[in-house]
Amino acid sequence: LSEGNQKHAALQKSIEKAKIGRHETEERAMLAKELSSLRDQRGQLKAEVEKYKECDPQVVEEIRQANKVAKEAANRWTDNIFAIKSWAKRKFGLEENKIDKNFGIPEDFDYID
Repeated sequence: LSEGNQKHAALQKSIEKAKIGRHETEERAMLAKELSSLRDQRGQLKAEVEKYKECDPQVVEEIRQANKVAKEAANRWTDNIFAIKSWAKRKFGLEENKIDKNFGIPEDFDYID
């Protein structure tokens, strides 16, 4: 308890020291208003920058890389489907159009260029 009281007293003294030279003046109030205004303006500018983030060259390059990975994945799955169709034709002697019809594979199914 006494240790807590000592900490409290030390904090009160530091608060009093911090108040020295910080009297509420007209200039201080004006600077506080200006600071508030600048913070609001900063928030608005950040929002505007966020709006145009899609045009950032780094973001555009990340999107291109993601598209490249997605295209490779789609072509890999397409290759897998063609391999399964080939196996089913050999194994069961099915016609390609019957395999496509039964499994819902569209007629224009092909690799992505």
